Amino acid sequence: MFTITFGGWYQRTTLHLSEVYDLLDRGHSNLPLSTQRLLEHHQKLNLKSVRRENGYLEFVHAFTNDGIEIKYYEDGLYILSIKSEDIESAHKKLEIYYNDFFSPAISYIFSLGAPTPKILADIKITNPTVVFIQDTKFNQSKIDTKQFGEIYSQITSQKYSVFKTPHYIFIASPNNFQKTHELVEMQIFFREFKDQLERYLNIHRTIWEKIQSIKERPLISGKLVGQLRNDLDAYQKTINLISSRIDQMSTYVNTRANIAAQLKIEDELSSIFQYKFETLSNTHVYIQDIWAMTKEYLDTALQVISDVQDQNSDKTLESLRLITTMGVFAGILDYFAKDSFPSFTLIGIGYFIILVLGTLIINKLITYIYQNIKYRLEFSENKT
Repeated sequence: MFTITFGGWYQRTTLHLSEVYDLLDRGHSNLPLSTQRLLEHHQKLNLKSVRRENGYLEFVHAFTNDGIEIKYYEDGLYILSIKSEDIESAHKKLEIYYNDFFSPAISYIFSLGAPTPKILADIKITNPTVVFIQDTKFNQSKIDTKQFGEIYSQITSQKYSVFKTPHYIFIASPNNFQKTHELVEMQIFFREFKDQLERYLNIHRTIWEKIQSIKERPLISGKLVGQLRNDLDAYQKTINLISSRIDQMSTYVNTRANIAAQLKIEDELSSIFQYKFETLSNTHVYIQDIWAMTKEYLDTALQVISDVQDQNSDKTLESLRLITTMGVFAGILDYFAKDSFPSFTLIGIGYFIILVLGTLIINKLITYIYQNIKYRLEFSENKT
């Protein structure tokens, strides 16, 4: 019998845990969400029992009617597991339950508030899957590489043997799963934390290249200034949201490091998974610095584009002001030549219409000219 575990992590707090518990327990939320949709999500979750428990962290512990065990911790780590003789079918069952029922329900109760940046939401996330085997004689020859992929890593300690394939992690141990689940949970947390940092690094590269493509333009026409400004504003919103999330992550890694020390599993994490909290913290600090630099890079681009936009607007206003002044001046001179009050005539009305149309055409022409004037982008060069 195998224990197949499927999980992930996303920054949460004990306040969020209360919301998760209300949803799983009775399909309820204190937020202004649709009662009907909450009950629909609750029904689809097909839960047999739900309770709130205390351990090294507080968590919601639930079981579905078809044998899936759910643990949702206050720091945002969630674990779905099931016991089965068929690894592949059990894994597929967990994936379907997560993608079709669990994830939509959790996403719905957290749908209010700060949005997820589109560039981040569009990334497909593959949750790590761990297979536990309580067997002292389990070895790599028992892993079907055609079914689970080639083994690229194998680590053995006194208590554990770990085999990694592209989509699975196999853990063999004489201990039962209850004694091993802390290691499995920490492994999922480590992998998810590291994967999030990798996603943020890749997003930084994408945004940096887009900003650079703007800054490398020696000249831009006035009509493109507004669009470029909108693009930079969108990048700024993404950078601010992601930077905030990155800054929050240090708290979670410190909490998990303290828990690992209390459970005395730091050595086992290091020996069988090659994971060290210090390395994870160093990587986090590096990503923080990268995003701080990206924000500074964007700010310089925004400042220059804003200056060009102001310059373009000022020139347009000056031209319109000149046209208006000339029209008023011509009208005043005409008044001095009058010896009687004006009267409406067809010729006068036609003249007025021609004057209005002429003014509109001139305004359009001036606007077109200034939109197509080339502006030089001047950025200070950084010494490297």
